[in-house]
Amino acid sequence: MYSQEIRHDGLKKFRIIRGKSLYEVQEKAEMQLQIWEEQWARVVKRQEEIEFKSNKKATAQQMSNQLKADREAINDYLKRAIFKNRNLNLREDLRRRNFEENEPIPPELTAIRSRPDSNAQVYKPNLNVLEQLFSFLAKRKNEEAKERYNKALNDWIYEKEQNEFENEKKWNEYHQEYLNWKQAKEAFEKAEKERLDSLDKIFEDYRVRKDESLEKYFDYLLSKFITFDFIPNQRNLKYFNESKTLYVETYLPNLDEIPSIKEVKYAVEGDEFLEVPLSRKFLNEMYDRLIYSLILGQLYLIFSNDTRKNIESIALNGYVDAINKGTGKAETLCIASIFVSKEEFEKVNLEMVVPKTCFKQLKGVGSSQLHSLTAIAPVIQMDWDDDRIIEGKETLHQINDKTNLAAMDWQDFEHLIREVFEKEFSKNGGEVKITQASRDGGVDAIAFDPDPLRGGKIVIQAKRYTNTVGVAAVRDLYGTVMNEGAIKGILVSTADYGPDAYNFAKDKPLTLLNGSNLLYLLESHGHKAIIDIKAAKLSKNNQ
Repeated sequence: MYSQEIRHDGLKKFRIIRGKSLYEVQEKAEMQLQIWEEQWARVVKRQEEIEFKSNKKATAQQMSNQLKADREAINDYLKRAIFKNRNLNLREDLRRRNFEENEPIPPELTAIRSRPDSNAQVYKPNLNVLEQLFSFLAKRKNEEAKERYNKALNDWIYEKEQNEFENEKKWNEYHQEYLNWKQAKEAFEKAEKERLDSLDKIFEDYRVRKDESLEKYFDYLLSKFITFDFIPNQRNLKYFNESKTLYVETYLPNLDEIPSIKEVKYAVEGDEFLEVPLSRKFLNEMYDRLIYSLILGQLYLIFSNDTRKNIESIALNGYVDAINKGTGKAETLCIASIFVSKEEFEKVNLEMVVPKTCFKQLKGVGSSQLHSLTAIAPVIQMDWDDDRIIEGKETLHQINDKTNLAAMDWQDFEHLIREVFEKEFSKNGGEVKITQASRDGGVDAIAFDPDPLRGGKIVIQAKRYTNTVGVAAVRDLYGTVMNEGAIKGILVSTADYGPDAYNFAKDKPLTLLNGSNLLYLLESHGHKAIIDIKAAKLSKNNQ
């Protein structure tokens, strides 16, 4: 009787195979081992399937965990921004960054062997005594030696050419890689220098209180707090020194851009990942909370980082780019607006507030459901693209009680009106800018009144007239007010207005100021002048 022990480590099985002959034992053993191998293959396949599905389930769980973490970060944006701001040091950005890509390493070139030496012993014939004495006997060996050398030489030439080709290829590839690296390094260093120079100028200009640098400084600051890819890193800022007010036009994410997946599950039957969406109610609430948090966060970051105490109030409008579901056309909607003073804002403990309640408490304006993307009228409407604005000229200090306003140069008169109204509006934080001189009556000045109730854009026209102002000038002003989207128009003239002019202005957002009103305004700000129509006409006739 013959026997043989067989085992399968994977299945952890053991058996003794017995037979009457060695051949029989071996055959039975092979058959049993084959059965075990088939069983083991099925076990391995099942295990791989389980592991594969388990990995996919783990992947789905990881994705779900990340989605949950993202939701928590969105809902806690305001608190996280406050925490990040406490540890913020913008000057750390002035540290020069190094180019991180390593310089390419020159390739290892294949060494070129020396040319075979025909005098080497290996290429000489091994001649016996007779062959050395009789050359005809050595002929075959001499030819064999010569063939041996020629073959070695040809092999060397071929090998040399191949190695030179490969070496040249390697070197050219390295050289191109090095040039690309060098070019990238130079471009990086150039961009880095420009970045540092720009930042250094922003910080230095802010330090010496340059108005335009303040806008760049806070724009850069706010860009540091864009923590999600779906939040637009886009805003416009304008600072008005007289009122110490910073106007901010910030762009907010659309509801469709907010992550809307609650979790990811793996379906074993279909071998696919299934996305479970958030409920519409939860998504809407998360969106509203984020928008309020973004607005409050920007207010907080500006006020808390205003180390030069340049800003006493902020007017902020929040805009969303959306597709009108009815027309399919793109629209830019103002969905939230707020005007708040630093004094009022600093009374709030942002870490403890409910963002929506805080926004409303600060008298912010917006729909009760921001996710509806309902357009609202901004508290303050800024015209950022008015390229007619020009630098004002100081003329007020030049007038005295003998200055005849009716005889002034028409451009000086327009600048004078701007200065007078600038003093008038600055009492409430407003600002007045003169537009490009038109002489025939266009928009002479634009005032921006920041008052949240009665504020907005105001058109001011100055008319240095020596004749009664007719209804045509008032009608033109009204048309300009409508075209400019202004809340009001003011017409200032050195002369009086006719009855038709007053009748037309009645019940319209127009104010007509004659010479007497203008002199009163001047006196209220400590300046005296005269308006002598006759003298102005005489002077004009003599020119």
